Amino acid sequence: MAVEHALAALLLFGFPLWDVLETRALKTSANPHRKILSYQRLVVVLWISAIVAWIILRSAVFFVWPSMQQSVWQKVPPLFIWGFLLAWIVVNLLRSVQRRRTKLRETTVSALKRLDFFLPATHEERVWFAVVSITAGICEEVLYRGFLIRYFSDGPWHLNLALALLISNIFFGLAHGYQGLSGIITTGCFGAFMAIVFFITGSLWLPMILHAFLDLNVLPLLERGDLLLEN
Repeated sequence: MAVEHALAALLLFGFPLWDVLETRALKTSANPHRKILSYQRLVVVLWISAIVAWIILRSAVFFVWPSMQQSVWQKVPPLFIWGFLLAWIVVNLLRSVQRRRTKLRETTVSALKRLDFFLPATHEERVWFAVVSITAGICEEVLYRGFLIRYFSDGPWHLNLALALLISNIFFGLAHGYQGLSGIITTGCFGAFMAIVFFITGSLWLPMILHAFLDLNVLPLLERGDLLLEN
């Protein structure tokens, strides 16, 4: 139980605080490898945290808990969900291609430049960013959907599911504070969507795929060198 509370505290307070400190370091550091170091630290911390969540709940961390098994959400046909996934991926790929071939690409790159302190610019950074994206897709879903919602709803607190979802999504957004207020809100809404998919399908497999794909989608939008600072 102590480990469970400690992991929850890390997600609620540790990650948002770490985000603030890392953002400050990335913006002020003169070390050209500081961004890669941040990526590497993030990968290690996320995997360790996800492994702890797995130790607490074992394979159950990937699935909707028994008290939710009869949820009406889970009666949605799986074919609809996988069809939605395919359509979502195709639409995003087409949007990426369109952005690269039109003036929309310039607009997209310009919008992303406010996050140039975190987004990859060099080849090595792009490789590590891909690792971070896949790691986040797997580990953040395990932590915020598989563990934290269950911790508040089915764990020691026994909160209403809607309240458990709200708390989880708020702190999921705060853990991405480097994106600014609009990014926090967008990320929180994305977390709510992933939670709905989690409950509809009964497992984290689809949310993990969607999450990783969304993060990886940044790479096709940015060509190598787009965010390199001009002298």
